[in-house]
Amino acid sequence: MNIKAKCLAALFFLSATSLAAAGPIVDAAEEAETLNASGKTIEALDALDRAVDTIWREAPLAFRKVALVNTSGGYGIYEERADTTFRPDEKMMIYVEPVAFGYGGAGTASAIAFKADLAIENTTGQVLGESKDIFSLSTPSQANKREFSMTLTFAAPFLRPGDYKAVFNVRDENSDKSGTFEVPFTIELPTAN
Repeated sequence: MNIKAKCLAALFFLSATSLAAAGPIVDAAEEAETLNASGKTIEALDALDRAVDTIWREAPLAFRKVALVNTSGGYGIYEERADTTFRPDEKMMIYVEPVAFGYGGAGTASAIAFKADLAIENTTGQVLGESKDIFSLSTPSQANKREFSMTLTFAAPFLRPGDYKAVFNVRDENSDKSGTFEVPFTIELPTAN
């Protein structure tokens, strides 16, 4: 057997092996493809939902969207802030869409819950201040609701003018998952009255 034939045989073996051990996500996608081709739209979407459920349960806590905002009225309803510059004590609002979180309770008693720490760091990573459990959120929810957002609000710290970052460590109260994100911001000189 020549080199080219051996490579093709190895490639065929590897692809056949990976398909055989593809797992529930690929299985659900293949089922959805078949159902969709048969015109069974709802069943195809349900199959894809099963794949998403698998990812949701197994993935670490992550954040689909993190943005400084002027206003926030719920999931996907926010006005993003044009700049990242604040005066000391000015209100900072961070809109966050977490994903892969857990659910507490069952049925109508189901809830989404988080606690979060906040650290303020300078550009070299030096922690200038931190607060544990500064944010705590628990809200009733339908089990497996994925469209969820939270808005974390705090006063810009009294620091000398310059660049900083707010580092959030978010803990899911319904699982052992946690995740971190950071938001850069600038403190400007206070204006004279």
